[in-house]
Amino acid sequence: MEGKFVVPNHKIPPSMRQSAHKDIFDFLQGVIPGAKKGQLHRRVCLMASLIQACIRNGHCRIESLSESSEAYQAKKKSSLVQQAKRWLSNKWTDWPTFYLPFMEHFLKGLAAKGEIVFVIDGSQTGKANTTLMLSVLCRGFAIPVAWIVKKGEKGHFSEEMHTDLLQMIAPVCPTGCRIVLLGDGEFDGQALQQWCLNNNWVFVVRTSSDRLIDFGDEVARFDSIRTTHSIYFIQNALPTANAVYWRGKRYAKPLFLLTNLELGYEACHYYKRRFKIETLFKHLKSAGFYLHKTRLKCPYKLANLIIVVAFSFFISFYMGLLIKEKEPSQSLQLIVRKDRIPKISPIAIAQLAIRDKCDCVFIFFSELSKNFHEVFT
Repeated sequence: MEGKFVVPNHKIPPSMRQSAHKDIFDFLQGVIPGAKKGQLHRRVCLMASLIQACIRNGHCRIESLSESSEAYQAKKKSSLVQQAKRWLSNKWTDWPTFYLPFMEHFLKGLAAKGEIVFVIDGSQTGKANTTLMLSVLCRGFAIPVAWIVKKGEKGHFSEEMHTDLLQMIAPVCPTGCRIVLLGDGEFDGQALQQWCLNNNWVFVVRTSSDRLIDFGDEVARFDSIRTTHSIYFIQNALPTANAVYWRGKRYAKPLFLLTNLELGYEACHYYKRRFKIETLFKHLKSAGFYLHKTRLKCPYKLANLIIVVAFSFFISFYMGLLIKEKEPSQSLQLIVRKDRIPKISPIAIAQLAIRDKCDCVFIFFSELSKNFHEVFT
């Protein structure tokens, strides 16, 4: 696969011109314990093929995952479709086996900076399914961490599901650093707040304007506040939380927040970052891998498909960061306009480089597979 431009000062050895499948497979073997032999080795090898196809085609439908797979190019497409379907429905395919080990390593790298910020939210995915997803903020973007899929296109998840999702990742969360959880109005339940307190997590969540809070000796609706301050802090507004009334200068309506932080300004600073998960959903769906277009109806299969999409997102994101940081601007101008380079997302620039078959793609795939221990540390 010859590129449209060659990375300056880089000579690509013949070994790098092999399929990206091997580099992805090497990366997965490094982050998934026991993936170097046996049945798990074969399942991870197939998953690497699915991820490669997802990245290359920019789509996660079953047919796309079975196209252009150099590792299995000798097989018929119908056979590849059946393999993909079997992998998604296999009882041995699950988030704890294939994604949790990678996320444990990733969170350790983030913890070295002293803080981990999670964002929780739900979104429609697949055909008549909704996904509750926990993401972690890194380099100004949200990265998928854990998820629960349920039947139904709309509606909130129960408080029990909220805490179940947090419990999935709690055993591998590093100690010795601040862990912050951000969420919108769906996640203002007392069960989630109590869970955060029991696990020494900080939380900042939005709540409704008609929430009853304690103003000291009087209980009243949150929106009954009349103040000229842009941020008004109410201590011990609930048994498990303080309250923050936040009205930005450019906005007609205030936001009502609940938090266990002791400073209202700090809570507002964190909550501004909650919207990064909306960008994540956009990249997983319409601006990336079209997760909302898959025709899968089974929540179990869809949850397994998200494993492939999450790895595809992360690898593309990492590759895009490397391209933006290490590529000379003259080279990037061949695939994106000069004025867009500072603003374009890592995912978008990676997809453009893959589409244009740039030689730098081979280099950065190889760099990821060889140096995964240093990723984001």
